[in-house]
Amino acid sequence: MKSAVAIFFNVPVTSLRLVFFLFTLSTGFTRAQFFNDFDQAPHDYWTAKMNDPMSRLLVEVGRGEKVVNEQPGLPLVRRLLRELEIPVESQVLVFSRTSLQRGLVSPQNPRAIFFNEETYLGWMPEGRIEIASSDPERGSVFFFQRKLEDGQGKLFVRDRSCIGCHAGSATNFLPGLLARSVFPDDKGRSLKSVDSFERVGHHVPLGDRWGGWYVTGGHEKLRHMGNAIASRSARGVELSRDDAVGEDGLNHFFDTSKYPIATSDVTALLVLDHQVSMHFKLMEASYIMRQAIHDAGWIGKEVPLEQPEQFVRAVKIATGQVVNHLLFADEVSMRGGRVAGDGVFVKSFLAGRVSDSKGRSLRDFKLEGRMFAYRCSYMIYSRSFTGLPEVLKKSIYRSLHEVLASKLPVKGYDYMVPGERAAILEILNETVPGFKEAV
Repeated sequence: MKSAVAIFFNVPVTSLRLVFFLFTLSTGFTRAQFFNDFDQAPHDYWTAKMNDPMSRLLVEVGRGEKVVNEQPGLPLVRRLLRELEIPVESQVLVFSRTSLQRGLVSPQNPRAIFFNEETYLGWMPEGRIEIASSDPERGSVFFFQRKLEDGQGKLFVRDRSCIGCHAGSATNFLPGLLARSVFPDDKGRSLKSVDSFERVGHHVPLGDRWGGWYVTGGHEKLRHMGNAIASRSARGVELSRDDAVGEDGLNHFFDTSKYPIATSDVTALLVLDHQVSMHFKLMEASYIMRQAIHDAGWIGKEVPLEQPEQFVRAVKIATGQVVNHLLFADEVSMRGGRVAGDGVFVKSFLAGRVSDSKGRSLRDFKLEGRMFAYRCSYMIYSRSFTGLPEVLKKSIYRSLHEVLASKLPVKGYDYMVPGERAAILEILNETVPGFKEAV
């Protein structure tokens, strides 16, 4: 299965040895075990007991504690959204024909993606449901609905075929989410992809995003690849932006009455991009640290205060990549005006606010120049973050404190406006358990 969150590609599997060799050069590890050998100990991706939302739901169904027997299609989609606590307002739509069910996807029948901080659900009319659910230690767990004509088999199965795409070079050969931008033709077929970025994120220029996706909202100067069809010419593959969203919204392209809502909100897409890349950073850091703890012989034991140099280096690598992304160090600017959607997604997203005593939250949007008012990711509250090894979390907390508490701007983080670092520090001190104690 290809993930419920993405446009999917058959990424060629290259040698893991080069990937790990580069890692060993920087950390000093010399063992033959690759940290991204996810199917081997200590990771045991296929045999470990998973603690992701979809796995937990299926356990409840298996015990008879819950009965999920809605009819395939929208009734089942709506039930699963409720059970997994995914807001319907998060819907975004992709019409690129690059998923497992590519034969059903087209500009007239796009896939709807729904998401929260832990789970992503994909579906299109006449299609089967795909789910990517985040285990806090081992990354994305992929599920695929049984065939629609099958009324007897398990409603959802965990399918190994997903990993063919979801553990390729875009995710450093770890089981992760994919979201890409392509040049789609009028049938939704990809004529080419935006090869400069294998995985979407807040670091990708807006002009390279959302090819093969529908986008509602924005502002007149916001240039992206959404809502456009590509064709080949003597000059190569080009996008035509003439057929834009009009007064009738996405009904100009397809019948929106077949979907729970009629939008593919630009703010939801911006948040999705950030989340996909943040999930990857957290997952990779988790694998690096679990391998380092295993190599040191500390699995199931408390990490000692005195640590060998190679372990300290591994902690430093994992800390750096997480902190940079948490603080939006590589976020591209959204110049030209204030980004505005239909407001429905924003209201739903803000319902999960965690506020400090001054009413400030890491979920507060700015949407002019940048996504958020306070540039530290709300994903610091997610189970994907809180499930990190304790030694890594404490290191991340200390690094955040060093950046945010410094009287002078810290190199690499001097993009923050006056007062922003202090405000983020106050929010973290009041709302993140263990943050103050770690520093």
